[in-house]
Amino acid sequence: MWRPWSTLVQTAFLLGHSYGGVCALEAVFVTGKVSRLVLYEPPLQDLDYSTVVDRMERMIQQGDREQALVTFLQEIVMISPSEIVAMRARPSWPGLLASLESSIRQARALAGYRFDPKRMSTMKIPTLLLTGSETASPQLKLATSRLVDSLPNRSLFVFEGQQHNAMDTVPEQFAKAVGNFLLSIPGRTSTKWR
Repeated sequence: MWRPWSTLVQTAFLLGHSYGGVCALEAVFVTGKVSRLVLYEPPLQDLDYSTVVDRMERMIQQGDREQALVTFLQEIVMISPSEIVAMRARPSWPGLLASLESSIRQARALAGYRFDPKRMSTMKIPTLLLTGSETASPQLKLATSRLVDSLPNRSLFVFEGQQHNAMDTVPEQFAKAVGNFLLSIPGRTSTKWR
C-alpha cells in the first residue's frame, strides 16, 4: 500500500545547494518534518538574469550546449575560469550539460522569488549555512549574510579556498562538516565554524 512520504517519516534532515537550497529553505515552511537544515549558498537575490538566460537558450538552439553551460557558470553563478576547467574534467560534467534546461528554469523562477527576513526569523530549526571563502558572486555572499542575520538558530561553516561547489572539490571535508552538524550534540563545535 502506497503512503505519502509525510506519513512515513517522523523527522528528516534536509540539505540543499544553490537553487536546491532555496527549495529546501521553503520546504521548512510547508512541513513540520524537517529537524535540521543545511543550505549551501542559496541564491536569494532579487535579480533578473533573463537576458543571460535568453542568450543561453539561443546557444542551445544553435547546438552549443557547452557554451550555454559555461555562460551560466561564469555570468550567473560566477565560477572562476580555472574552476570551470576543473569541472569539465569531473564525471559530473555530462550531467550538468544534460540538465541545462533545468538551470534555465531555475534562473527564471528565482527572478520571481522574494526573500523575507522577517519570515525567516520565525524558523527555529537548527540550520547550517555553508559557503566557500572564494565564492565570487556578490549575490551568493549577500544571500548567506542575509541568512546569518535573519535565522535565529544557525551556524556558519566556511570552506576555505573553495567556491560554490565544495562537495565536488573537497568531498571529505564537505561530508565531515555536514555530518558533524546533522549528528552533533548541541554545543559541540569545530575550528572552522563561525
